[in-house]
Amino acid sequence: MATLNHGINTYKDDTNFSVVKTAAVGIPFFVGAWPCHKGEGYTGKPQIAYNFSEAEQYGGYSTEWRDGEKKPKWGLCQAMYSHFRLFGMSPAIFYNVYDPSKNKKSVTEESATAVNHFIKLSGDVIDNGLTVKSGVAELTRETDYEAYYEDDQFVIELLPDGEHYGDSEFTLSYDIADLSDISTATIEAAIEKVEECKGRFGIVPDLICCPGYSKSPSVAAVMAAKAPSINGLFRGKAVVDLDSSSSGARTYLDVLTWKNQHGYTDENMIVGWPLVTVGDYIFDASVIICGLIAQVDQGNASVPYESPSNKSLTITGCVNEDGEEVNLSPQQADMISYSAGVVTFINFDGWVLWGNYTGCWPSSSDVADYFICTNRMMDYICNTFVNSYWSYVDKPLTRVMIDAIVNSFNSWLNGLTHDNKLYGGEIQYVPENNPTANLIGGKLRLDCKVASPVPAQQIDMHAEYDVDMLTAALNI
Repeated sequence: MATLNHGINTYKDDTNFSVVKTAAVGIPFFVGAWPCHKGEGYTGKPQIAYNFSEAEQYGGYSTEWRDGEKKPKWGLCQAMYSHFRLFGMSPAIFYNVYDPSKNKKSVTEESATAVNHFIKLSGDVIDNGLTVKSGVAELTRETDYEAYYEDDQFVIELLPDGEHYGDSEFTLSYDIADLSDISTATIEAAIEKVEECKGRFGIVPDLICCPGYSKSPSVAAVMAAKAPSINGLFRGKAVVDLDSSSSGARTYLDVLTWKNQHGYTDENMIVGWPLVTVGDYIFDASVIICGLIAQVDQGNASVPYESPSNKSLTITGCVNEDGEEVNLSPQQADMISYSAGVVTFINFDGWVLWGNYTGCWPSSSDVADYFICTNRMMDYICNTFVNSYWSYVDKPLTRVMIDAIVNSFNSWLNGLTHDNKLYGGEIQYVPENNPTANLIGGKLRLDCKVASPVPAQQIDMHAEYDVDMLTAALNI
């Protein structure tokens, strides 16, 4: 028999509305090497940084972004410089493949001359294991000398109170960084480490970038394969570079052929060409693209509905890998961006990025794939859905739960539509798409339709001389 509760009684029912947790956008995952023997030595795990000084603290810094053979060296340092200093964006996630305890070679019994009581060596010297001798006498650190990094040099400073302050000839033994064992296979394996970011930082980066290495077709292919399935749930983009050396796409005429022959044709790739200069610095296009995408996203309340094309850049020029200037006319840039689906750069009343297409253009006819902005918006919507409703997994499958998801997600889509970030969007439960066999198995399907803005990449104006205006003006 039911109990009578005389008076007012209250009960708590499940809410049919849920809070939407939007996905983070414009956050790069940079893979490469930094001189962490000059920093706190982080290697073998993703490291998040929110400004340049923090990244330098973790990984050290060097302006030697490429070696004498123009192969990638301290590529994470150019990523640091671009993202934090050129664009002022934050955060960025770095994965360093250089391990100073392994990637090294020994220099023994090297003669060195002190000038004004200083010995200056390359910044690739690893501080651990340094010995300094004058004749047969081994100097004592902090008594006879100090050693430290200064810009791109390793400095040994003789101390006035030391016994060997007045000596000039010394013998040094030390270890030096050796990146020769860091191969494309090393980078390809490191790309998988993007999987750790969610667990470590609660952030899933949506831009994967391997400066200097992504010009290798095998690296670019691994990046494109990983980008749409991070943790098996989240979607991102691989921001890659075409080879601009003499064996690659040296001029704009080579871009389409080289791109297609080497497989840079994936819908999950944003392909850049050529290299970019800022004064004496030379950047891979990919790091510049990442910085600009982050900047445009941040200016739009972290919604990636706007293309980065035709947005201003504080760069000074473009070159190929041989150092030859690349200065494209708008028509030549269109050959690269429209005909080849490659993002490039032009100087038209100031330097801008030029190109709206992902790597799948022009072979793809799906607007959700070939425009950078529409493709990234689809990723953003899918990632936001995962973030918002992951906690619903394994809860009782009830109509209240379905309504909570549908109502809240539609409200979020309506907000984006109101802000002109979508043309429209709707999610719904369609009974025909949820047969009894699936429901019994705990499988729920919701159908979402959205349309995001496409870039106005061609605006035509037709001008005509009006004779009637002439007649009216003269026959007063």
